[in-house]
Formats: sequence, structure tokens, C-alpha cells
Amino acid sequence: MNRLLEKVITAHGGLRNWDGVGTANATATVTGLFRHEHSSATPSQVNVQTHQNRVTIEPLGCPDCVSHLDHDHLSVVRKDGTIVIGLEDFGLRFEPPIGLATGVLMTCRTLRSMLTSPFLLTDEAVEISELVPWNERGAQWRVLRAEFPPDLSAPARVQDYFFDAEFLLRRHDYHVDGAQAITVCELVADYVDVQGLRMPTKLKGYARRPDLAPDFGRELISVDLSRLAFS
Repeated sequence: MNRLLEKVITAHGGLRNWDGVGTANATATVTGLFRHEHSSATPSQVNVQTHQNRVTIEPLGCPDCVSHLDHDHLSVVRKDGTIVIGLEDFGLRFEPPIGLATGVLMTCRTLRSMLTSPFLLTDEAVEISELVPWNERGAQWRVLRAEFPPDLSAPARVQDYFFDAEFLLRRHDYHVDGAQAITVCELVADYVDVQGLRMPTKLKGYARRPDLAPDFGRELISVDLSRLAFS
């Protein structure tokens, strides 16, 4: 394992604790452009299968909808069984107003990543390399670039992870192709210790500017987690 990644994993609770859990459950308040206009404004219940690349969010997509992302297959189903979305070819579009499929997919991906990072980087098929440090307001954040294989579902093949002096994840960048392709910059904060694992409970996602800084005037998604538990 990459030496920086070893320190990162230790700072977040270690592989022994991570390997001992199979699901992450939380209540999530989600806002921003990725939250489709017809979605419920009430908090959602999130269930992530931590080692199986699956996430279920309820409600999401509509007030009585359950959204499920299993690898790259997205489904949105009403409680009466009516299928709203069931597809793998998403045709992503990021120009407002963001469509239902794009918004639900990106929300599912964001929650799934938030509740499995940085541990997903330990998969032996993921290629890890360290980039030059990032200067964040006078402090240096060390950066790992992860290249994901095609068979491991991810929003982008190449993703960058930024870690502070305590080796905690603070930022996550990735480029998403599609109409009006976009590079997402996610900032995470407010860590909690849950069953020996240190995880963030707040996320702000922005479009990234050409100078690599987040565009704070273009918020894509905001996530506030509570009642986080692993089992």
C-alpha cells in the first residue's frame, strides 16, 4: 500500500475496523442543484453497502420514491412499485435545470463516496500515486490520485483526494463527462468518531474553476449527515 495511503487509512480508523462493517446508515439533508426540483425537501434515509458499491436513498427522485444505485445501474421506484427510472445509460446534463436522472445519479454517487472514502482506495485494482501538495490558505494538503479500473463503478476513472496535516480527507475532485461536462470539487468537514471510524458529516460540492479552486458561486450539492451508524 502507498505510504501516504497507509497513514490516511490509520487516521480514519484503520482497515480492521472498516473490514468489520458491512453497511453505513445515516439521515441526510441534501440541497443544491443535484437535488432535483421534484424531490422531497425532507431528510432522506441513506443505506450504503460499504463493500458492494451499492447505495439506497429514500426519499430521492420524488416525495414517495426510493432511489438505488448498484454499481452503474440506477433505479428510482415509487412505493407503489411504479418505475420512474431504470437505466444504465444516463446521458448526463449539467446545465440548469438539471434533469431527474442526472440529479439522482450524482446524489447517489456523492453519498456513496462520502460514506466509503478513503477506504475504497485500498482496493488492489485501484492505482494510487501522490501528486504535488496543494496550498490551502497557507497549509499544505497532500494529494493522492486514484485511477479506478473500468469494472469498479466510479463517477470518473481518475479522482484526486486531498488530506490535511492529520491525514484526514478534506477535498475530493473528479471530472464527469457528458453534455456540459463538469469537474466537481467536494469539501468535507465536521468529522465524528463512529465505532472507531472517523468520518465527515458535512459536504459541500462545487464546480471547479480553471485555476483548480472551487467556484463558491456554483454550489452543486450540500450534504449534512446525522445519526451515522455502521453495522
